[in-house]
Amino acid sequence: MKNLEKIFLLNWYKSENIDLIINNEGFLNKESSDIKIPSSLDKNNIHDQTELNNITNINELLEAVESQQITDLKNYSSNSCIFEGSKRPDILIVNDYPSEEEEKSKKIFTNQCEILIKNMLNAISVDFDKTARINVFFWRTPDNRKPLAKEINDCNPFVKKIIELLSPKFIITLGELATSTILEESINIIDVRGKSFDNKYTNIKIYPLFHPRILIKQPTLKRLAWEDLKIIKEDL
Repeated sequence: MKNLEKIFLLNWYKSENIDLIINNEGFLNKESSDIKIPSSLDKNNIHDQTELNNITNINELLEAVESQQITDLKNYSSNSCIFEGSKRPDILIVNDYPSEEEEKSKKIFTNQCEILIKNMLNAISVDFDKTARINVFFWRTPDNRKPLAKEINDCNPFVKKIIELLSPKFIITLGELATSTILEESINIIDVRGKSFDNKYTNIKIYPLFHPRILIKQPTLKRLAWEDLKIIKEDL
C-alpha cells in the first residue's frame, strides 16, 4: 500500500474515533486487539454445547439465539440481525454488527453498503442473492460502539454453528472485527487484505476485504479492493 493510501486510511480511522496502537509490526485497532475467542465452550456458560450439537438447520439455530439471553444488548435492540440469504451458499459474507439503520430494516447491510457489495461481486461474476450474509455480533450497540470482546465471545459459538450448517465453499470477511473473529486472532486489515487463509476447523478458504463503509468514505481504496476481488475470482 502506498503512503498516500495509508494516510487516507488513518484519517478515516481518526474520523470514526477508532483508537490505534502503533507498533513495530504495524497498527492494530485498540478495540479489536483484545478479542480472544475461546477454543471451547465453558460448561458454566449460558451456551449449551449439547443443544448446539443437536441443531440440524439454520431455522433451529435462529430460534435458539432468540430464545436465549446471550447478552444484555439483546434487550437494547428491537431486532436481531443474524443471517440472511441462501441456506446453501457457495459464498458466505461475514459482516461485523448492525447499525441502528440495519437493525430497523432487519438487514445485514445498509442500502448503500449492499449496493456497493453487489457491484463488487458482480464484477467477479458472483450473484449477491445466492450468497449468505451473517454478523459476528447480532445486535445494535449503544452509540454504535464496537462490541466488547466478551460480547463477541458470547455470540461466537452460534457464529461457528451457522458456518457449520451453511457449509460454504468460501468465506469473505469484511473489515477488521469480522476478520479477527473468524480467524480467531487480532489482525490489521492492511496486513491481511489481498491474501487467503484457512479456517482452523474446516477447509473453507477465508478472504478478508475492506469493509464497504470504508470504501464509501475512502473511495481511493477501491483500487486495492479490486485487486483483492481478482484474487477471489481466480480461486473461484
